[in-house]
Amino acid sequence: RYEAQRNDLPYEIDGMVVKVNELRLQEKCGYTAHHPRWAIAYKFPARQATSILKDIEYQVGRTGAITPVAKIEPVPLGGVTIGSISLFNEEIIKEKQLMLGDKVLIERSGDVIPYIVKSLTDARNGSERPIVFPKECPVCNSTLQKPEEEAVWRCMNINCEAQRVERIIHFVSKDAMDIKGLGEEKIRRFYQDGYITSILDVFTFDVSQLSGKEGFGEKSIVNMKAAIEAAKEQPLQRLIFALGIRFVGENTAKTLARHIHHLLDLKELEQTALLQLEDVGKKVAESIYEFFHTESNIQLLQQLESLGINMKAAEESSTSNKKLAGQSFLFTGTLPTLGRSKAEAMVEALGGTVAGSVNKKLTYLVAGAEAGSKLEKARTIGSIQIIEEAQFLALLNEA
Repeated sequence: RYEAQRNDLPYEIDGMVVKVNELRLQEKCGYTAHHPRWAIAYKFPARQATSILKDIEYQVGRTGAITPVAKIEPVPLGGVTIGSISLFNEEIIKEKQLMLGDKVLIERSGDVIPYIVKSLTDARNGSERPIVFPKECPVCNSTLQKPEEEAVWRCMNINCEAQRVERIIHFVSKDAMDIKGLGEEKIRRFYQDGYITSILDVFTFDVSQLSGKEGFGEKSIVNMKAAIEAAKEQPLQRLIFALGIRFVGENTAKTLARHIHHLLDLKELEQTALLQLEDVGKKVAESIYEFFHTESNIQLLQQLESLGINMKAAEESSTSNKKLAGQSFLFTGTLPTLGRSKAEAMVEALGGTVAGSVNKKLTYLVAGAEAGSKLEKARTIGSIQIIEEAQFLALLNEA
């Protein structure tokens, strides 16, 4: 009945939650480690539509991965018009037996991400054409390679223009060097105009030459200069993540930063030593080792250091300033005054660690408004202390 009414609602829904309506019975039902037993979510079937597969474009990511993108006849679906759909890799194209000119069935996964369900092969008329995956990079024409254990074709040319742009975008992004005023759109524009064509250019290009250009007033230029200078002092883990080393995410970057004094110390570590670090597996160790044993990468790091970019880990505080050592924290929900990243930085500054999930090793769960499944799971583990932001701040003051 509710599914039939969804199109008449003044807002989009993709399902509903059915709950036991009596608090006494809710308490009796209880919880599993993952969810309350007194509530069940029902998803409506995804909205579907048909369209024509007109073309395939091939995008090159910052790691050289080639992603085929289907260009379809634009079709409205769930309140948006869809014209492009990622096909992820060559295997998806083969699996779905897609051909150019096919009539295809599409839907939005979770009513959000569009994907092609299948080709309507019965509707073919003989004019369809096979899709031939390229053997060369669509940007730099280098021969593509596909490691045996992967489904993705890659351009291995590190100087490929498409990879350079994506690496710069990642380098300045919020979770990396966090250079405000240098978002994706501006980087692409500056790259096209020749202002920023490499990571080094981020710190060497003359911002003042933007004066008088559309969208760049005096104040925005001053702010951009300040943001670029401030980025030079970012903590080491942000620089490690910003470098875009394959398989090295934010947590691994923090792990590496904790075990070195200077970034180039990683050049001296063998893979066996890297494997001893927390959360570093074989693939990650190989990737880190390869990065720091590639001469062009070492030259880049040396040039960055000569420009004043911080390459050193934070000075170890005295034991008295490491009062949270051995304790782990996880944050869930919306905190009243603290942002998640700020709260995590406060924990790490006092020697504590930030956990990625709820488990028996977790010391504190700091719960804010609209805390979800993490809070419910923590309640089932007696050793975890569940506190609010005020208690968290008091704990830090005591430390």
